Amino acid sequence: MRDKNLKEIDLADLNINSGSKIAVFVHWSKNDVISNHDQELINSLALEFDQLIVVCNLNKSKSIDKNDHCDFKQNIKLVCRRNSGYDFGAYQAALAVLKPSANLIDEIVLTNNSVYKLHESLTPLIKCMRNSSFDVTSVTNSREKGLHLQSYFLHLKKSVLNQEAFWNWFEHLELSNSKFVTIDKLEIPFAQIIDSFGLSSGAIWDCDDLFEFYFSSSGSALLLEFRSQLSWFVGAKEIRKGRMLNPTHYMWPHLLALGCPFLKKDLFRDKDLYLGIEEWDKFAKSQKMISLIRESI
Repeated sequence: MRDKNLKEIDLADLNINSGSKIAVFVHWSKNDVISNHDQELINSLALEFDQLIVVCNLNKSKSIDKNDHCDFKQNIKLVCRRNSGYDFGAYQAALAVLKPSANLIDEIVLTNNSVYKLHESLTPLIKCMRNSSFDVTSVTNSREKGLHLQSYFLHLKKSVLNQEAFWNWFEHLELSNSKFVTIDKLEIPFAQIIDSFGLSSGAIWDCDDLFEFYFSSSGSALLLEFRSQLSWFVGAKEIRKGRMLNPTHYMWPHLLALGCPFLKKDLFRDKDLYLGIEEWDKFAKSQKMISLIRESI
């Protein structure tokens, strides 16, 4: 079922030419305001693409003008919709209006503001995704609830956008306002759906490779101060038992040490995920980003 909010998305003046590279950034916050950190993240992402569509999932319709003061680059289009369907609902809404121009678009990135950016530039990450051997590339994948791509950052190549079946699948998604249903019914099956189209998918930082690094001598030496904490031993025991945990939650220092530029925001909000997170700034590449993240948290 298509999202009933589609009529709220107006991209009539979006400039899409042959070979366009498009990013879709989904924003949500409790107060409907885009933070200074997220503004910087958006502008950083805009440097890598011809057009960036920022879809604000609003909790209150009266919040529609809250972000008009934001200092965005000229290639950024800000649109608002009522919050529904989590990131997949907003992805669906944006893709619906991009579909008529599918033959002009070379790549699309689908991402959201569930992460903090620790590096000033996203150029190395985007270059890595563009050079990936996969048709769909995520930053990370997970074996929690089965192997799947994590949907907070997805890169789609031309081979995907040429598939009518891909657009039709997104168009007819059954959305839910339950986070767990969205994960179970949309995020987790996504890689299998891509595979059914005869396409490939994978992650820049693959969870199996991360698990190997976690237990390697180099990983142990590099992150001894984290692994010495009780919570790290608990995580390690659970992994050894066969319970494959979300690497963005339980191996965030390993991801950052290997070059991942993102840190999930829920590490700072969920007490059950607290794993030495006060040491996060040791991995930041920029004092500017440290200041913006500290202001946000």
